[in-house]
Amino acid sequence: MSDLPKSIENAVQHKLPRDLLHDLRTPLGHILGYSELLIEQMQAAGHEEFIPYLEKIRTSGHQLLELMKDNFQSK
Repeated sequence: MSDLPKSIENAVQHKLPRDLLHDLRTPLGHILGYSELLIEQMQAAGHEEFIPYLEKIRTSGHQLLELMKDNFQSK
């Protein structure tokens, strides 16, 4: 990357990962929020059979969020 102008190199190394993290966190935040809401609603309605699936969505979403933080914030 040393052939690229410094401004482009800086954008690729710093701004792009930061912007990508932000753009991915927004919809992931919605997924996590709705999974929490659905868990609460299913518990209140007595539909316990759905809880394991919703917890899997929530757990996987949190794992993805941590993976994104680890890979994009350190750049």
